[in-house]
This record gives sequence, structure tokens and C-alpha cells, in this order.
Amino acid sequence: MFRQIISAGKTQVRSIALDSAPAKAPITLFGIDGKYATALFQAAASKNALTTVESDLANIEAQFSKDARLAEILSSPMLSKSAKEKLIDSLGKKSEITTNFFRTLAENNRLNETSRIITAYKSLMEAERGIVSVVVTSAQRLGGKDLKQIKDTLTKGGLIKDFKEVNVINKTNPSIIGGMVVEFGDYTIDMSVSSRLAKLEKLLTDSIAV
Repeated sequence: MFRQIISAGKTQVRSIALDSAPAKAPITLFGIDGKYATALFQAAASKNALTTVESDLANIEAQFSKDARLAEILSSPMLSKSAKEKLIDSLGKKSEITTNFFRTLAENNRLNETSRIITAYKSLMEAERGIVSVVVTSAQRLGGKDLKQIKDTLTKGGLIKDFKEVNVINKTNPSIIGGMVVEFGDYTIDMSVSSRLAKLEKLLTDSIAV
């Protein structure tokens, strides 16, 4: 039964009552999605159901991928709470923890955060297994040598530690013009040309205003 309330600003996240102190999450996540994912992780850990919940979320994510309208319908303010609960129940068999969690999302009008919460829970599970994913966004695809250099810099420089494995993922976004944006956990290192230009533009604008 959900009864412990974790407050984060105006966000209220309910987690299953624990017999002892909540399990410590392997990494700290912020934002609404991070707070809810952490509450779900702690609830699942208290019942030794981390992988069970992980499987539940993977099945839900797969159904969202098959039919994008599901996520839209669940987050619609026009749909009643009871209708949303029925739709949640129709998403296949789920553990009690996952079912109660989604009902809590419905109560708090946070079903629109579902995809982001699933992504955040994945990050927690990776960290629990000693894996950290680093997303490197560049204007053009980087070669293996470049990605290895980035990985070595992060690990040897102490920016990433206490992990058995570092998984570097390269994404492309031409709008950053050049340079790169490195993201892991809730950390962002923005070394993009577009970011530098934006800072320069702001500096010039502020100077003119004065």
C-alpha cells in the first residue's frame, strides 16, 4: 500500500511503506521523472523486485512503441482517472508494485511523465549493475578513436568513478554546429559551438543594453 510521501518541491511521490530505511539509489536523479523513478526503485528494492519491475516497464515501453497513441491517451486531461486505470490494467500483467505505482501516477496527473520515468529507471538499473551510459551528441558521427578518448578522459579524470563499465553512446544533432555535448546521469558538459555562440550573443546583447 502506498503511504510514504516523498516531497520534492511541489511534487509528491508515493512509495511503498518499508519495514526499514529505504534502499539507497545507486545514483541521484533530479527532476520529476528522476524523483518518481527513484521512489519506484526504492519500493522495488524493498521487495527484491527490481528486475520484475524492470520487466514490467520494458513491456509497457514496447506497447508504447507499437502504438504511440497509448502514451497520448494516458496523458490526456480529458480522460477520467477511472478510465486511465482501466487502460493501465489493459497493458498486460504487471506486478503489484508496478500497478500501484501507475495508479499513483494517475492520481497525481503524472502519466505524461511515463516515458521519461521508464528511461530514468533504466539509468538506475544500469548504475545498480555497475554500468553508466554516457551520451555524446555531436554535429557529425564520431569515430571509435574519438569515443575512446572521451571515455578515457571521463574515467581517468575522475569525472566517472565507481562503475565497472562505461557505455558511450554517440548521437548526432547538426544544430549544435560543432563540438559536443556530453551527458551522464544528471550531468551535462556542453562544449558545443552553438552553446558558445549563444553565450557570445548574450554577452553582446547585455553590453549593448548597458
